[in-house]
Amino acid sequence: MATQIKILAHRGGMARAPENTIAAFRQAFEDGADAFECDVRLTKDQEPIIIHTGFDQDNIRQVTGCSTPLRELNWKDVKKLRVLDSDQPVAHLDEVLSFVEETGLPCAIEPKESSETLIPTVVDRIRQFDLIDKVGILTFYARKELATFYPRKKLLIQAKQLEPKIQTGTIIINPMADFLKLAETIDADGVIIGWGRINHFRLYNHFAQSLVRKVRQLKANGITVEGGFVRTQRDVEWLLQNEIGGLWADDVPKIKGFVAGSR
Repeated sequence: MATQIKILAHRGGMARAPENTIAAFRQAFEDGADAFECDVRLTKDQEPIIIHTGFDQDNIRQVTGCSTPLRELNWKDVKKLRVLDSDQPVAHLDEVLSFVEETGLPCAIEPKESSETLIPTVVDRIRQFDLIDKVGILTFYARKELATFYPRKKLLIQAKQLEPKIQTGTIIINPMADFLKLAETIDADGVIIGWGRINHFRLYNHFAQSLVRKVRQLKANGITVEGGFVRTQRDVEWLLQNEIGGLWADDVPKIKGFVAGSR
């Protein structure tokens, strides 16, 4: 079965430019990415900013060098910060949406907190920019974080309730799961497998031989299928063999080269 191949830039392609910055998103565009992903959190004064943290964790030292927890910082404080080892500022969601508006490059937003106000804020901003057809939301179907358990799928359900036309994607890290059932349970438009754990799927499929069947089920029901993160030629070849043509990557030109070498 022919597979249309798309290369998608994880955090804007963090191997090519400082992650989650406008510079990274512009680099992804110049590299010919088909879309990019970014992470969103709220500041103390409820402004949506683009920054990667652990889910519901406020430590931003690893990204910015700032030791103050995010929950104590207002936007006026955050916009003075720079992403480590760069001159790039922390971006506001509005800047990202302006970039999408300018370039037409689709964007997937991953919410990084369980705040009841985050998704309404994000959806409202997407509507204001009239980008419902270009900007979607993705997150894990479910994931254990430290000693707590928060079903992140609730964020996708909330997004669909607020805006039925918004595209949502669920990240599945359990290769034994019934992908179609999980996607249909939350009305997701797409499924992303692996998200840094492709080897789990490769090993399970070696014995179960079920991945192509699951992928075809999803596609037959209008659900897109992607895999990530793709790092090696072997990753690319394995995903393409299993009819998965959406490849999340940190280095878009590198993976484009691997795709060319796989044809």
